[in-house]
Amino acid sequence: MSETKPHVIRHYVLASPDIDAVSARIQSFLKIAPGHRHDMGEILGFRNEMMMIGPTMFELVQPVKPDHRLHRWFAEKGGEGGYMIVFQTFDAEAFRERAAAEKLRLTRDMLFRGQDMIQFDPKRFGTYLETYRYSLPNGWWGDPVGRDYARSGVASDIVAADVAVDAAPPAEIAAQVGRVFQSPVEGSQVHFQGKRVRFVPAAGRTGLAALDFQAIDRSAAGTTARICNLDFRLV
Repeated sequence: MSETKPHVIRHYVLASPDIDAVSARIQSFLKIAPGHRHDMGEILGFRNEMMMIGPTMFELVQPVKPDHRLHRWFAEKGGEGGYMIVFQTFDAEAFRERAAAEKLRLTRDMLFRGQDMIQFDPKRFGTYLETYRYSLPNGWWGDPVGRDYARSGVASDIVAADVAVDAAPPAEIAAQVGRVFQSPVEGSQVHFQGKRVRFVPAAGRTGLAALDFQAIDRSAAGTTARICNLDFRLV
């Protein structure tokens, strides 16, 4: 059975060996207070910070265990950067069937803290695309329902992302993502409930390359910053 609800982008993940420095720059650019910190080193091997920009989560992760896979990712990418886009799906079995029909490799397909978690090989899509079927409709990662988050003084949401790819032309990648996620495609971009993912040609480095933030003050649109090897843009 196909999903009766369209897929939703729930959050974006940035990875750095020093999330304190990255967080400080994000706080300055987005005019936002520090997020919620968690040290999950003993359990998951990393520490993180969760922020919320409008309805969208924004996560920073830093490995603390020497054998954590993020260290290999830093070596492959040449340093910190955009790591992952996380979605919510509502029918995990149908999602798996579409992924199998596309002959896509999954790097993870497991039950994680009671939630179905499915993750694609980033070699195909440029960055990790990860989706969850949450056991509770609003019980998703970061607990935005049960926890208070500070609001940005300049941005009301994260409305678009650029992902650099080199496995195939961007329009081909977008078309495949559209089929798997059952989401509308326009050229090389895929639409997800008020948000867009644009696939662009890689210029030496694949992965999550830019984020567009909806400016609260329209006169601020066009303001940019380079943080964690990503372009942060007020639009």
